Amino acid sequence: MSRRSFRPSRRRRGPAWLLAALLAATAAGAMLASDPQGGRTAAAEAETPPAADRLEGLGRVVDGDTLDVGGVRVRLHGVDAFERGQVCDLPTGAWPCGAVATTALKARAEGRRLVCEVRDTDRYGRKVSRCEGGGVDVARALVDDGLALAYRRYSADYIDAEESARARRAGAWAGSFDRPEQWRRRGRRD
Repeated sequence: MSRRSFRPSRRRRGPAWLLAALLAATAAGAMLASDPQGGRTAAAEAETPPAADRLEGLGRVVDGDTLDVGGVRVRLHGVDAFERGQVCDLPTGAWPCGAVATTALKARAEGRRLVCEVRDTDRYGRKVSRCEGGGVDVARALVDDGLALAYRRYSADYIDAEESARARRAGAWAGSFDRPEQWRRRGRRD
C-alpha cells in the first residue's frame, strides 16, 4: 500500500467565481432587507422574549426619586428630587426638604400598586421609568409639590410642572435651595 500525502488543490479560481459569490451575497442581503422580520420564521419569533419595557408591582421607596417596583430598582424618569439629608431654606428657617421629598413619595407609592414604563437603564443598573400609581404620575406630583425638579439634562417632560410650582412658590420654591445635583457634588468634595 502506498502512502500518499494529502495536498490541497492549489487551483486558482478565476474572477467568475468571485463575481458569483458577490452576487449571491448581495441577493441574500436584499432578501433580508425586504423582509420586515429579517428572514426570521414564526417559530423563531415565538422564542424571542418580549421587550421588558413595563414593570408592575408594589412600590417600596428608597428616597425621593428611587424606589423598588416588584423587586426591581427604579429611578424616576425626568426628575431630580431633593436628597434625603438635604436641607433647604425658607424665610422662617431651614427645613429638611430631602426628607420631606422621600416622605411625599412614600405617601404616593409605598405599598401601592405601580405601573412603570421603562425608558432606559442608568449607570447603576436602575430602570429609569415613568411610574403611575392610581392613574397619577408620581414624578409629576413631586415636581408639582416643589419637592423635585425637572431634570432638564435628561428630559423636558416636567418643565411645565416645575414652572407652575415655582410660580405658586410650592415646596422648596418658597425659599432658596441648592439643586440636588449641586448638593450631591458638593457632598462628594466635602
